[in-house]
Amino acid sequence: MQDSFIAAPPKELVLEEGFRFSHGETIAPFRIAYETFGELNADKSNAILVCHALSASAHAAGRYSEGDEKPGWWDGLIGYGKGIDLDKYFVICANLPGSPFGTTAPHSIDPATGKPYGSRYPWPTIEDMVHSQKLLLDRLGITHLRSIAGGSLGGMQVLMWAALYPELMDSIIAMATGCAVPVQGIAWHIIGRKIIESDARFRGGDYYEDPEPLRGLQVARMVGHMTYLSAEALQRKFGRRRRGTTRQFEIDSYFEHQGRKFAGLYDANSYIRVQAGMDEMDLAEQFGTLEEAFAKWRGKSLLISFDTDWLFPVEEAERIETAMRTNGVDVRHEPIASTNGHDTFLIDYDLITPPVRQFLGSL
Repeated sequence: MQDSFIAAPPKELVLEEGFRFSHGETIAPFRIAYETFGELNADKSNAILVCHALSASAHAAGRYSEGDEKPGWWDGLIGYGKGIDLDKYFVICANLPGSPFGTTAPHSIDPATGKPYGSRYPWPTIEDMVHSQKLLLDRLGITHLRSIAGGSLGGMQVLMWAALYPELMDSIIAMATGCAVPVQGIAWHIIGRKIIESDARFRGGDYYEDPEPLRGLQVARMVGHMTYLSAEALQRKFGRRRRGTTRQFEIDSYFEHQGRKFAGLYDANSYIRVQAGMDEMDLAEQFGTLEEAFAKWRGKSLLISFDTDWLFPVEEAERIETAMRTNGVDVRHEPIASTNGHDTFLIDYDLITPPVRQFLGSL
């Protein structure tokens, strides 16, 4: 167990009336899977909402049993005595609409047809993700948050929270993220989605009778994985080394392994929809300017960026910082040097813990 802990089992909120998506569709009933960590205090004032990234789930920290091989995806930051200290805070993490890990998703069975929603599942937006979390908080009776934290797509949700519900939290923590995916990131994403859609077995999104994972999803994950690594990390981990006595490059073997592993756990319809929702968000476009997007936000803000992040370069955090400072927001931007690229927020806990701990302690 090392320094992890036993987490409570996953929970679910069932919205019998359904959930209405931003593009107009409604799915009813609709389930939201979520997990909680730590204890909510008597006046419900110690809650922190954590938002997960594309391939993660509501299982943000801890292990379900001592035999679990892997803890939650942010276990290095969330725990007793850690950066987000469960001795002090009550943490909530909800699985977002479209994700295949418990919340009603494309692979879920439509009670009206007895078959998976598949291609008929709506295309969720970041606003949908935030609204689903707000519905959950309302049902839990939590009317105010100490903070909202997340990285990558999770960080985009954090920023959307600041734009849509600026009075609901004291602070935000956004890592490895931006107010919009830069064009080079969108380009990589589009290539990955086209690879999935061009797989003959994808069948327009209605492939659930086929038990084998889609090769298109495996390759799309390889493409996506490139945006998470840095040139330094690639050189250090693989270089031009071959696998054993074969002609196969180590990086090829690694990508094949990661692609198979991911496709065995995730769902292609979920991948293209959640990622497209990520690409669709652009706070400056939606609100006119970034200053207008954060016009009502006055909470304390911590932005953390990484110098080798290809997907969200440091300049993206600087754009947010400038807009918030223009509005008089108390914002701190912590640029961090790391060779681990975009994934630094999931790897280098020794780097991200001190600023998070200090920031939360200053509230």
